[in-house]
Amino acid sequence: MKKYRLLEGAYDIHVHGSPDVIPRAMGIIQLARAASEQKMDGLLIKDHTTSTAGRVYVLNHLLKGSCRFYSSLALNAPVGFVNPTAVESALRSGTDVVYFPTYGAENHIKKWGLGKPPTAFPVPNDNKIGFNLFDETGETKNNLKAVLQMIAEYDAVLGTGHLSPIESLELIKQAIENGVKRIVVTHASESVVDMEPDQQKEAVSMGARIEHCFFAVTDSCPNKIALENIKEQIRYVGLSSSILSTDFGQVQNGSPIEGFSYYLEKMQALGFSEDELHIMIHDNPKKLVDRRKNQPNK
Repeated sequence: MKKYRLLEGAYDIHVHGSPDVIPRAMGIIQLARAASEQKMDGLLIKDHTTSTAGRVYVLNHLLKGSCRFYSSLALNAPVGFVNPTAVESALRSGTDVVYFPTYGAENHIKKWGLGKPPTAFPVPNDNKIGFNLFDETGETKNNLKAVLQMIAEYDAVLGTGHLSPIESLELIKQAIENGVKRIVVTHASESVVDMEPDQQKEAVSMGARIEHCFFAVTDSCPNKIALENIKEQIRYVGLSSSILSTDFGQVQNGSPIEGFSYYLEKMQALGFSEDELHIMIHDNPKKLVDRRKNQPNK
């Protein structure tokens, strides 16, 4: 594989690979080897239906190179949505990031539909509406506190998933109140979330980081946006809280590793210096996901 200079030392904290319940562009072993060959520092494997802790454990022990692999759990129907038992099981087995509902969120279903591409994942027969953080009285759901306290106890990362901006801001507020220290607004500029820049600033003021994924600008993404929109949001909200990742793994987008390099070059052409890119693809994601100093045996 060709060497991509901008990828050396980079983290991509949002990548999908096989095995998965839908076809993916690359298997995780091929993906991991490609990241290692590029001397990337970190890659987070995401699956919308289950924890990736087991896969990541194997990758970290078999591919002992410069690249560190991170795991995640998304709280969708296959794990019972915001289910404390599923969260505890995942955290006890080493999961690094817990995402609130993605394709199973009510907000996602309203914007992108239920069980449709690009997220044609298993859906429940008894819940076609999806998860909303608030109940019918306007209060947050009962299991929320227990889940947030577990994320805090294990010093894991909280991802807001595909919740609406209003839900995400409330989730961040309650996460901070319950001791969660590491929070990321999942692909804030992607059309399924579409968090306004002022809302992004509010999230940052509470301690969250803002993720921008290049999937948002591809033809694979419903209601795609221009790359310039991501640039403008980053400049408005600030480099110090911004993370660039791909959310790639779709067959039509090809290799996530090559795609990452391609879009980083595009960002450079839009005026971001190499030092600025380094902040968003190394410094900020490393601070978010890397907890090795607290888990020497992981």
